[in-house]
Amino acid sequence: MDRRSRTKRSTRALKLKLYESPAPAPLAQPSAPPVFRLVDPPEEYDRDGDRMAAGALRLPPGETDVPLFWDHSHQDPSATSRLPVGRARIWWEGGEPLMSPVFDGVGELSKLCAEKVQAGTLRACSIGYLTLSARPNERGGEDVQEAELLEVSITGIPAKRSAQRLKSMATPEEVQATFEKMAQDIAETKAMVAELKELVAKLAPASEETKSEGGEEEGDAPAEGEDAVTKYFRDLVTKKK
Repeated sequence: MDRRSRTKRSTRALKLKLYESPAPAPLAQPSAPPVFRLVDPPEEYDRDGDRMAAGALRLPPGETDVPLFWDHSHQDPSATSRLPVGRARIWWEGGEPLMSPVFDGVGELSKLCAEKVQAGTLRACSIGYLTLSARPNERGGEDVQEAELLEVSITGIPAKRSAQRLKSMATPEEVQATFEKMAQDIAETKAMVAELKELVAKLAPASEETKSEGGEEEGDAPAEGEDAVTKYFRDLVTKKK
């Protein structure tokens, strides 16, 4: 290969590199991700007259999350808004399905939804599901007995009134971290108590030197309910002058 050919190939490679679009950086998630309730209590009708039985909603087999959309935009005929804005991570707490949105930060819509959720402007969600088993109810809707969750949408007004953001609910990771911190604190406290007991055991014999030859002086007797450790420290204060 001559020098001219090598120069042409290098120039072409540089141009291709300059034309490449950088991969979008993942959108930074808040330290405490928001948590949403997905369904109403079983006895409550939603705005469409439907009810969902306890335990009726389930994930597709082997899945832990589903697509996250803005206001069911996958149903929008405009192709520009049919793409998901992230993923909805799903888990159950006390038999109740909960959701934490994970925005991908790709495109303005995803960023805008994330910012509005973080600001507290958008505080509700809605679910899209495939009904597997249901029967008509007196409101003209359905009593859903079994359904497969297909997607979750961030929305302004949910069909299910209880599908709102929870302020006090922790994610499984936060709960686990809390328990681990509690266990660590308990272990450290036990170690401190053991060290204190060992120190008291070493110092306790020295308290005998403060006694008079005729026995304990007046006031040396432990007060009612006073233990040996408390008496020892009281002796240090009252006798060492």
